[in-house]
Amino acid sequence: MDPSDGQGLYIQQAAQLVGASAVQLRTWEQQNLIAPARSASGYRIFSIADVERMQRIQSLMAGGVNAEGVRRILDGPGYSAGLPTSFSSPSSRSRNVGNTIRELRKQRCMTLRDLSESTGLSASYISSVERGSAAPSIASLQKIAATFETNVLGIMTDSYELPDSPMVRAADRRVLDSDKGVRIEDLSTAGSNLEPLIFTFQPGCGSDGAISHEGEEFLLIMSGRLDLQLDGHDDYSLDQGDSMAYRSERPHAWVNPGDVPTTVLWLNTPRTF
Repeated sequence: MDPSDGQGLYIQQAAQLVGASAVQLRTWEQQNLIAPARSASGYRIFSIADVERMQRIQSLMAGGVNAEGVRRILDGPGYSAGLPTSFSSPSSRSRNVGNTIRELRKQRCMTLRDLSESTGLSASYISSVERGSAAPSIASLQKIAATFETNVLGIMTDSYELPDSPMVRAADRRVLDSDKGVRIEDLSTAGSNLEPLIFTFQPGCGSDGAISHEGEEFLLIMSGRLDLQLDGHDDYSLDQGDSMAYRSERPHAWVNPGDVPTTVLWLNTPRTF
């Protein structure tokens, strides 16, 4: 394949279509995220499929997914053509979340730059989230929610009242599926500062960055595996049946390192999500 026959693109052309630099494309190749063909003279040649894959890489990394996470998402077993449906394009969930964030920002007369300074997220990334062209990570949503004095569930859902009954039937749980391979089931009832949740993380998915907040939390691995890092350097690998507790003020990040979904019972106090 050679660009002269109309079937491929050179690296600068491909980078321009992706919105990245040629250096980034070479880095992704070194990380085994892409494998462009080579011309007879040794130049990298990119197909349209390569460009589409790199656009997904760019979007995932903008949301905080690291190279290993991206590789698992794009190449993990059980994904059609190497790409899971939930990542194939921004869904109505992303658009709804984006609209909510935009409305909250405008209600407070905040600019994109204001929200960027408050959260530490780039203004361009926040703009992409608001437009629904980027799926926000748990870490990003937590930072944005804290600025607006709400929580992640408050941004991801319409108005919702917790059950007054001390019992929550399985069929009555509030269930949220994000575009980042994360499913959250809310087991909460009204009148309690305890927040019990069930998280399900697809392979390679997790918080996409460290978060910290007031309180304490406890987690139990119901199935699969979870890698959790505290304070940026204390690493823990948890398997089915393992549990862990820590102060929530400690920056914590997590990811499913396996090739099957991970389900976690997660308890926070006070309410965080």
